[in-house]
Amino acid sequence: MGDHRTLRRGLVPAAALLACLMAGAPAAHAVFTARASSAMTASAHVLAAPAGNQVTTSCSPIGNSGKHRLAITVTSHGTVPRATNYVLRVKDPSGATRASIDLTPGGYFQDGAAGGGWWTYSIEAQYRVPGSTNVWTSNAPQVSVYC
Repeated sequence: MGDHRTLRRGLVPAAALLACLMAGAPAAHAVFTARASSAMTASAHVLAAPAGNQVTTSCSPIGNSGKHRLAITVTSHGTVPRATNYVLRVKDPSGATRASIDLTPGGYFQDGAAGGGWWTYSIEAQYRVPGSTNVWTSNAPQVSVYC
């Protein structure tokens, strides 16, 4: 009988251990997610304004009408790396763009409706992006002319 008690004493702890293992703690579930992230970089080439522009302007009266003829002639302009085009942009005294003239190979603007105001013009370098309609334009200083 002594053997039976020994076996029973050994079985009870083993059974308890087995019951714990069978019931056990709930299984742990883990979900791992990964997010694809990549740093996006973008840049644009900044065009300088052309330097060394040679421009002549004149403002002459048109008879006795009280109106004047403004003429702006670009005889040469500076070159800017990567620029594919140069434009003479003329604004009237109200600030509206009156003309954008392609300066390849040269440029001339004339307006016979000028009459007492400050006009501005600038010579801009441009880069036309191949295969698209995008155009990068330099920030050119504006020159004022009274006519």
